[in-house]
Amino acid sequence: MTDLTLNRLRAANPFPAATAVDEDALFDRIVLAPADRRLARKPRSYRRPVLVLAAALVVGGVLASGAVSGWFSHIIAGPTVKAEYAAAQNLLTMPPGYSWPPLNWPRNSVTSSGAGGAFAVSLDQDAWECYWVDAIHSGDLDAEQRAQAALDDLMANHIVIAPAGAPEDYAPPQSAGTPTLAFADDGGYQYKQRMYAQAAAGKPQLLEQSCRANGPGSRR
Repeated sequence: MTDLTLNRLRAANPFPAATAVDEDALFDRIVLAPADRRLARKPRSYRRPVLVLAAALVVGGVLASGAVSGWFSHIIAGPTVKAEYAAAQNLLTMPPGYSWPPLNWPRNSVTSSGAGGAFAVSLDQDAWECYWVDAIHSGDLDAEQRAQAALDDLMANHIVIAPAGAPEDYAPPQSAGTPTLAFADDGGYQYKQRMYAQAAAGKPQLLEQSCRANGPGSRR
């Protein structure tokens, strides 16, 4: 807290006399008071090492078993994520006027297998939604139909609903190298379907909201 803030608080105090403190007298009372006997007790220093050792033993036991083998088999690091992202660009198409943004993956971070392709699908979907919005605003019927067809293809062939109760890092099967994005089983997929149906019926409000919220910075 700055001195300016403290001065403003003191000036706003409606009872300055009642809250005034004699600093010297208070200091004397503190240093002359008898010591708290509880402070003389030696801290129990053995608890933390025991807990750490116990945790290490538990982790070691789990790793030694076969139960954890499936946990890490689908984990990939930055180079693989970027390779998946690049491969997906050969199977997906950005709308006219858009380009694939670089994937800035944090160093020493890992994720689930297929995440690179899922990122590409998500970015492609955002781009086509904004392209559709622009087409609606400009009255370009051909571009509207092109956007709707591209989004229908993504929903049918590249987006799935994760099974109920699936973990947050659920990775859908990447059949034949097809980039796939998994929506949580919470109605998000159905929301997109309703959004596109309304836009096709001349009610693009939800589509416009989605573009504003998720619109990519990948326009040329």
